[in-house]
Amino acid sequence: MSGSRQRSNNELVKWVREKSGNNAGIRSVHYGLYNQGATCYLNSVLQVLSMTTEIHDRLESGSKTTDDELKTLFKYLKEATGRTEDITESLEVENVHLQGDAADCLVRILRKISPRASEVFKGERTDAIKCCKGHTINEDIDPFWYLSLSLEDTSDPSTAHSVERGFERIFRSRVLDGDAVYCNVCGEETKATCESEMVSYPQILSLLIKRFILDNNTKSHFKSNRCVDVPRKLQRNHMKYEVYAVVNHTGSVSGGHYTASVLSHEDGAWYEFDDANVYKIEEQPFAESETFSSSTAYLLMYREAPKHDQVVSNRDEDAIQIVYPGQTQETMHQRGGQGDKCPTCKRTTLWISLIVVICVLVLILVVVLPIVLIK
Repeated sequence: MSGSRQRSNNELVKWVREKSGNNAGIRSVHYGLYNQGATCYLNSVLQVLSMTTEIHDRLESGSKTTDDELKTLFKYLKEATGRTEDITESLEVENVHLQGDAADCLVRILRKISPRASEVFKGERTDAIKCCKGHTINEDIDPFWYLSLSLEDTSDPSTAHSVERGFERIFRSRVLDGDAVYCNVCGEETKATCESEMVSYPQILSLLIKRFILDNNTKSHFKSNRCVDVPRKLQRNHMKYEVYAVVNHTGSVSGGHYTASVLSHEDGAWYEFDDANVYKIEEQPFAESETFSSSTAYLLMYREAPKHDQVVSNRDEDAIQIVYPGQTQETMHQRGGQGDKCPTCKRTTLWISLIVVICVLVLILVVVLPIVLIK
């Protein structure tokens, strides 16, 4: 990194930290990470992973150096601000003063840790090429750590990009440009379409906002600061996800700064992780809407939404029965306790009692009454 670029980057980092300090809320119970030089990209990813509890019990001890380093760091972060020298050594980072990419860093870590831990982030999608009559010509299964969302999908870059629509667009059928493709089933060349689908859903779904774009005229990259509308929930077929972390990037391609906004599982509030500084965000995301707009969101992290164990069904007059998965009406009627009996059971018991009373009265009239009259 050149001296001028280094100074530019340092000035930007200083400005971001001063801005964060001026707008800081209540100091959190979470702790940050010291920056070794230009390791904000690493710190942001590590803070997200430290709050991704799904992988903590999957990290192995003794077999993988990176697993051990992460376990040690996550434990230390519960008590004090952490250092990352051991992590950078484990990841074989040669120059801590050279700016890196957060998405590349995430993949680098996932490839280093044990497969059982990294599989939480791993998904698979199919890309199938089909003829105009729907016959499959070719199909590939592609594993992924994250899915990329393009910002170059509308003619008006001033409007906010919808992450939800961008996510759905990945799986939209599209006509392939170029020459016709030969279909063995049809026995002829035909226009082809490409259809994508997720066949293996990751527990943690990561979405990359492609802010670094190649200019075909200059053959150089530039950064887009276009706003994106981030939804709190995403759904694909039967799988539902809820956002819990956002890695942000400010600055340009040549010099920038990474921070992480993460939802705390301890108090349900969002916190800003800016290297060693951690603050509760004053204007909480999703406080007033199911989406929030951001011009800095770069890497979005969604976790699998919790499944509800109860399903409300079978309305009977004023009563609502709670039917649990795997439970039948028969097993419900067999449950003990007056409070567990349904209205149907109560009515059945009432009818049986009434029939018994009628039988007793008939018996008295037919048997006992004649005997009394004879005497």
